[in-house]
Formats: sequence, C-alpha cells, structure tokens
Amino acid sequence: MDTKRLLTGIVVAMTLVLGWQALVGWLYKTHPEWQRPNQHAATTQPATTQTAQDPIEAAEVASAATTSVAGTQPAATRSTAGLVVASNPAAETIHLGSAAKNDPNYAMQLMLSSGGAGVQSVTLNQFRQHVGKEDRYVFQSHEEGFDSFSPLATRWLSVNGRTVALSGRTWKVVSSSADGAVFSLDIADAGGPLVRLIKEYHLPTRSDVSRGYEIKLTSRVENLSPRPALVKWAFNAPLAPPRESDIGRDRAVVSGYNDDGRVTISTHVFEEFTRDKPVRELEKSDKGLPMLWGGMSSAYFDALVLPDGAAEGKSPLEKYVAEAINPEADMELRQVRGYFQTAQWTLEPGAQVSMPLNVFFGPKQRALLNKAPYSDFPRQYSLTLITSGGCAICTFQWLIDLLVWLLRGFQFVLRDWGLAIIALVVLVRVLLHPITKRSTISMQKMGKMGPEMERLKKKYADNKEDLNKAMMQVYKEQGFTPILGCLPMFLQMPIWIALYSSLQSTFELRQEPFLRIGSLSLTWINDLSRPDRLVEFARPIPLIFGWKLHAINLLPILLAGVFYLQQKYQPKPAAATPEQAQQQKMMAWMSLIFPVFMYSMPSGLNLYIFTSTTIGIIEAKRIRDHIEARDAAEKAGKVFVEARPTRASKRIGEAGARPAKKGGLAGWLANLQKRAEEMKNDMDQKKKNDK
Repeated sequence: MDTKRLLTGIVVAMTLVLGWQALVGWLYKTHPEWQRPNQHAATTQPATTQTAQDPIEAAEVASAATTSVAGTQPAATRSTAGLVVASNPAAETIHLGSAAKNDPNYAMQLMLSSGGAGVQSVTLNQFRQHVGKEDRYVFQSHEEGFDSFSPLATRWLSVNGRTVALSGRTWKVVSSSADGAVFSLDIADAGGPLVRLIKEYHLPTRSDVSRGYEIKLTSRVENLSPRPALVKWAFNAPLAPPRESDIGRDRAVVSGYNDDGRVTISTHVFEEFTRDKPVRELEKSDKGLPMLWGGMSSAYFDALVLPDGAAEGKSPLEKYVAEAINPEADMELRQVRGYFQTAQWTLEPGAQVSMPLNVFFGPKQRALLNKAPYSDFPRQYSLTLITSGGCAICTFQWLIDLLVWLLRGFQFVLRDWGLAIIALVVLVRVLLHPITKRSTISMQKMGKMGPEMERLKKKYADNKEDLNKAMMQVYKEQGFTPILGCLPMFLQMPIWIALYSSLQSTFELRQEPFLRIGSLSLTWINDLSRPDRLVEFARPIPLIFGWKLHAINLLPILLAGVFYLQQKYQPKPAAATPEQAQQQKMMAWMSLIFPVFMYSMPSGLNLYIFTSTTIGIIEAKRIRDHIEARDAAEKAGKVFVEARPTRASKRIGEAGARPAKKGGLAGWLANLQKRAEEMKNDMDQKKKNDK
C-alpha cells in the first residue's frame, strides 16, 4: 500500500473518532433531557441549605427503611415517620490540634462541626497549599456540590426498620479539648427516648506511632428504650484531596482488600465514573475479597478509613459506595463522594454497640508509609504510593524505587532536585556510553554506504530479493548492526516512563523548584512535578478535541529545538528504497511531534529528556570527530605506537591467536545478529530449493 495513502487514512480515522467523541459530549451537554431522569435529578439539584436532604441520601433512607429487619414485619408497616431528633443549640466549630507551621506537637488541625458531628476541614501544617506561598495545606473542606456533605458525618440511622436522615442535624457538644471532642444526639419516638448516638474524636500527637496523621473516631449507639432495638447507620466517607495536576488521573477512590493476610488494592479514578456507570459498590473486590479499608486518594495525599476488627474478618462495615455527583462534567471537573454503611446490630435494653475507626489524613511520603504501622497488615498504605501513569506493563516498580532512591541521594549532596535530575542524566549517559559509541560508529559506517547502496539499487533494480541479500552482505562486511541505531533510546524508555511515574507521585518532588537559593529563583521552574509554566493564563484557552492550553511552557519548545538539531546532525543510513526514505522523513517529523505530547508533562521529566538529548548531541559529535580524525590519520599514513603488552595479552599471544568471544550486551547483540543472518540464509536456501 502507498505510504501516503496509509498516513492519510490514519489521520482521517483519528479525526473521525475524536470528532465523534467531541460531538457526543457537546450534544449531551446541550440536551440534558437525554440524561437518565434519576441521575439528572441527583446531579442538578444541589442542596440549598445545610439541613436540606440530598436526593441521593433520600434514596438511601428509603432503601434502608425497606431493608431493615427484613422479614420481621410487612413492608407496609415499615416507616421513616415517628422518630424525633432532639433539638440542640446552633452548630459550633471545634478545633483540635494546631495549624501553626511545623507545630512540634501536632501534625494537623482538625476542624469539627456539631452540625452533623463531621469534619469541616483538615489542615496539614507541615505542607504548603500553593507553590511559593506559606499557606498551609487544607483538604476535606466543602467544595461546590458538597453543601450538605461533611466528611465522617452520620448520614442516617435506622432503628427497628424506621430510618431518619441526620445530615446537617445539630449534635450536642459533650466535651472538647486540644486533642479530642465528644458529640451526642438523642432520638425518640412516641414512647419516649429510643437511642443515643455518641461520636468521640481523638487526635494523637506527633510522638504517637501514627506520627499524628491517624485520628481515632469511635461511634456508639446506646439503647435507651425498654425494648430490644435493631440498629444500623451510614456515615460519609472522606472527600478526595484537591486536584493538583493539569493532566493525568490524579484523584481516585481507593480500597484495600484482605487477600489471605496480604493487602490487594483497587483504584477507580474519577474519570471512570461516567454517565452510564456513576456508582461503584466497593465492599467486595472483583474476586470477592472482603474490604479492609477504603477512602479517597490523590497523587500526593490519602484519606482512608480502617475499622477495628477488619484484619480478623470482623469488619463492622457492610457497604462502601462511591458515586459521581456530576458524571456528565468534564473529566477535570468531575466530583465523587462516598459513604459507608454498617452491619445491623441487636441491642438489648440498656446495651450499647461501639465501632472504632482509624482515619488516616496524611501525605503519601515514602518515609512515612514505608514504616510501621502504615507498612504493616492490615494497612499497607505504601501500596498507594505509585500511580503507574497508565502504563503499568512498561513501568517497573523496582526501577521507580531505584530512581527515587538515586534522586534522593543526589538531592542530599546537591541540595536541589533539578540538579539531582541532571546528575541522574549524567549517570545514565555514562552507563550507556559504550552502547552509544557503538551505535554512533555503526550509523557513521552506514552513512558512508550511500554510493555502494546506489550501485546495488541499479544492479538489482528488478530483483528486490537479491537487493536485500546484497545489502545484508554489505552490512555484514562493514560490521553494521541495524538494531544499535535505536538501542540507546530503547534502553532509556523504561527510565523515562518510570521517571514520569515518579515525578507524578513522589511526594518529595511536590512543589520543588529548580535552582532556587533562599528566596531567589534562578529559573522560572517553580514545581518540577508540573509543567514549567513560563506564562500562565488566568483561564485555560480551549483547543480542538477538548484540549485546553493552561500556559506557555518553555521546556517542551526547547526540547523540540534539540530534537531538530539531533535529527539534523545525526548520521543517517543511506536509504536503499523509496520506502526507507519515506520512513526517515516520518521519523524526522515524529521527533518534532514528540515534544507536543510532552507539552503538559512534568517539567522534571522534560528537564531530564532535554538534558539527556543535549548531552547525547555533544557525545555523538565528539565520537564522530574522533572517528574522522582517526580516518584522516590512517589516510595520511601515520603510525600509531601501540602500548606495551600486558601480562594478559602475552598469555593470549602464547596461547595462539584465537577470536575473542564477546560477552555481556555486546555479545548478546552479536549473537542475535548472527542468528538473524542464519535464519535468513536458511529461508533463502529453502526458497531456492522450492524453485
């Protein structure tokens, strides 16, 4: 098939696919009546006040009313009416811990509200919210669409089949201190007091084994009536940490499952919650494994809930449900919330049931999560450290860990993460220098074969099979190995992919600048984990196919420049056929298109590739100059004086001249080429025999 026709077909097909996706998205946005009725109601009616019941929660309450004490009474007699929630004073805010920068006692400030007895916000006082500012990192605070949603607040309570919604209800503040608070809420019916809900928060200090990042939340229900009571309730899951990336899937619903004493995690990024499937039920894994813990995660922070007893298979949680509140929105604007539902308990008069929870609000730091208790069963939160960037097959976990270890070592010496990345480039280039040298020599030889290739093309103009055989013979005589041409880049690809994953999810690189001395920045790169943003726009500029331009990023533009120089000055093998010439042109264009794909990648990754390519150009030029100088010296008849033979060389001479056996990668490549030639010769011989 003609190459131009093939390329035209590919471009047309991609245009049709992307255009169709954009058209469908626009049609659904402009025709909300096409959405399913129940979903449209859930995603277009935000709560107007704190006490207004959310439509999704209303459906839960109705469901709980029809499933509680199943089989004990006819469905017609089950009701949500008749339950009275005690009236308490106006809601107030309770502060636990400290928001002061690097407070020596507390790692966070926990703001609780008696309206729902939930979390109003969490402030991690050791970390910044924005680049270059001294504001503290705040998450778990209300976002748009979450007016009545308070993390860890009780959603509803079911007693003997009667269910009452509790979102926004004001609880009584029983007690509060710097490290704890207790809330209570009484519920009665026509017969008098029925049950009492008690929620107790405890915030540990930095000296605790949790390092101050795991709070203790104990929920209790007391039976105040003279009759047995069947109770269960639901409470809100934590909210996802704020989005910090322009690209990629950096926010997800995560859950850990008990796989015979090991933790297996499941991750559902927000982009998976679509109009067709806006809900995920996560209490069991795809393989039916029981849930240990669940919550929300971003590239740099976790918010996870672990109940006591989960490790022994006695988890009090019966359900974990996550649901998108706006599945029709653009991916970067999509919001997901979740809730947990308890199992049902039978309480005798005067008895109570208690459910202790361990709630982690903290950073995804290796120094934190790779140590007990977070690295041990049933937590093993270290499994949330890495996001594979969509290429789990080509990303090696051991390579990611090695790169992070090397970067941390270089940073410890150089005191700058950008310089650490450059040092990593130098290390990789030094290790690959022998291969790069052989590749350059091979390409240099191939570049000199132009006249010979032209002669062969004329000689075998009507016989492509003989032409290919003659070309292979020339390659063999010149010692040219085609695979060496792209081997250096091939070996670096896993490093690039692993570095991309590291830069996207390594907490130590978050908000780290390149070349900053004190308050003086020597470059425009303020965050190596994000694009370099030379000029940032107040509002993203819409482009084709839903793409958006957030800023002018200089590094990818510079990268295109060095790629062009590399293509211009790199020796190219002589094209024996028009198809090979067309392929070379396509490769030249691809080298300029590649920086387009890198435009929104982390600046640290672009810095690595830019530095590596620049060093590669200089390295290749020095090797070519050395080869040309040696060729010129040989033509001039200059004599090279050999060094005095070593003992090893004497022993080899005494043993007789024997061909040296190549070892390592060079030997493997030579053996691979030899086998390929043998297979080709066998196939040629077989064709002759068949004729």
